[in-house]
Amino acid sequence: MMPAVVRFDGEQLRASLGALTSWQRVAFAVSCVEVLVPSYARFSEIEEVGDPELVRTVVDAVWSSLGTSDGFSMPPDLPSPDAVKELLPTEDDWNEWAPQAEDAIAALVYLLELIRSDDVEMAAYTSERAYAAVDEFTAREQELEVLDASDRESLLESASIQTELQRQATTLDILRNRGADSSAIAELRVLAQRAPIGGPIEGD
Repeated sequence: MMPAVVRFDGEQLRASLGALTSWQRVAFAVSCVEVLVPSYARFSEIEEVGDPELVRTVVDAVWSSLGTSDGFSMPPDLPSPDAVKELLPTEDDWNEWAPQAEDAIAALVYLLELIRSDDVEMAAYTSERAYAAVDEFTAREQELEVLDASDRESLLESASIQTELQRQATTLDILRNRGADSSAIAELRVLAQRAPIGGPIEGD
């Protein structure tokens, strides 16, 4: 029997996120940023712009702050969301990885906003950005431009999109069933690092 196709359901996503604790939502959100970090690094390397080291440092700091005895310890010296917005690609610095780089920075901004506000919408937006990134990447890889309903369904069923949607679903299941203890956080981090959108960077 073929496995069921995983679909993106924004309403169900928000309900699932709303049922989690504050820092479980942070864990989910940082996992969605994690899968986008390599894309930003690729974009930055080609154009020699941006600050991939800062992006990596912020994401690592959030991961490291999860799974503590009180669930979460606010990382010191996190940049402001407005400061991170300065890393968004511009029209002058554009290459094939720019759409994913844009999604990476937007998702990181949402993560920082989530840490400040615990707004469920911010967590949902990180998920949507990861999905948008893999959707655009896969459509481009398959040379799809104007998509009809059949194309959309075929795109959804592609291995890369299903991998990301399944990763998000698995992440939510782990958080629901195991909370946000250190072993669960470590597993979520590995899951995200093993499934970067666009594939791993050569040499990693």
